[in-house]
Amino acid sequence: MTSRGANKLIKLGWIGAGGINFGSLEGPWNHAVRMQKQNNVQFTAVVDPDVSVAQKRIDQYQQGSFGKKWEGCKAFKDHQSMLQSAAKPDGVIVGVPPAVHGSLDIAAKAMEVDIAKAGLHMLIEKPISMRPAEEVERLAQVLDQVADEKKLIVAVGYMLRSSPAVVAAKQLMKEIGVAPASIVGRYSCPYNNIAKPQWWDTQKSGGCIVEQATHFVDLMRYLSGGDIVRESIQAVAVGPDMPLKEMPAHPQAEHLVPMQRRNNRATMATFKMTTGAIACLTHTLLLHGSDFFSAMDITGDGYHIIIHDPYQNPSVQVRRPFSNEYEQVQLNLDQDMYENQFDGWLEAIRTGNKDAVKCLYHDAAQTYKASWDITEASGAAPPGTDP
Repeated sequence: MTSRGANKLIKLGWIGAGGINFGSLEGPWNHAVRMQKQNNVQFTAVVDPDVSVAQKRIDQYQQGSFGKKWEGCKAFKDHQSMLQSAAKPDGVIVGVPPAVHGSLDIAAKAMEVDIAKAGLHMLIEKPISMRPAEEVERLAQVLDQVADEKKLIVAVGYMLRSSPAVVAAKQLMKEIGVAPASIVGRYSCPYNNIAKPQWWDTQKSGGCIVEQATHFVDLMRYLSGGDIVRESIQAVAVGPDMPLKEMPAHPQAEHLVPMQRRNNRATMATFKMTTGAIACLTHTLLLHGSDFFSAMDITGDGYHIIIHDPYQNPSVQVRRPFSNEYEQVQLNLDQDMYENQFDGWLEAIRTGNKDAVKCLYHDAAQTYKASWDITEASGAAPPGTDP
């Protein structure tokens, strides 16, 4: 799949040489293997505190079938070094832990401001920060201003907006022409293979709502066309004192994480949207195995749309107005939501058309704020306090 629009060559860099950008055994994420399929892109830099890992990534991809696109790519220990070098790209994909970026008030974590002021486009992975929501809102305002001045595209990777299931559901709602009155999201995560201690530490990962269920918080905003009313949020949780029998062995997972910084086992939140719709979000950290469960029900006057597994095996059912039957909706499963996301970002860079991007930074900041608010309402320790 290739990007639309002009054929201008775009030089790209990678911030982070870990699993999001370069793949891991824990999920379908691998931005590099998808991005290198794009036409007219060249990779000039990989940034990681462990320069040897960055260099290994470069060496690996230079030997692959798209090796020419990696010729001359350099490894750097930090983004400042990259920005001061001849390898400075036109844009970067930011895939690093949320605790090290997304700040306006802490210079060492103000990566996005540094990069924007240097005139680079960005595609930033979520979570976009670990800082307080009000600080991230101020950061969004600054990035908007710099982006306008320098004609930059600053996007965020809420890729489910590009899932074939979500695209189909959005189109169905448009055809029916009735706004939803109720949205119910269910997200269940298998925990027994999550070995990384940093993931289990809410002060390093953000916790289950900010790190995982934020995708469904974002979809509720995207599909309803409104924002979450903060004052309406009510939430309950089963806390981390509930033992999990299949927890990875010591010292992996949460064994060395203080109790007050461990993840809730189950969270349920209800709230209203600014459109008047009501919503319910449930997240659980209870399943065994490797497959997640995720589903969303959207109901309005006369219709019911069910999105199932928008991540890997998407499907959609709809019960239309004046019907008792549920029909299976045909989806374009040839589309890869990550590639669609890259298509839009590159098109926007080439043409200046921000509408090609489904989630710009200021939009993502509102999802972050809502995820933060739900976390606080559930009684969990919110992100944003440095350990």
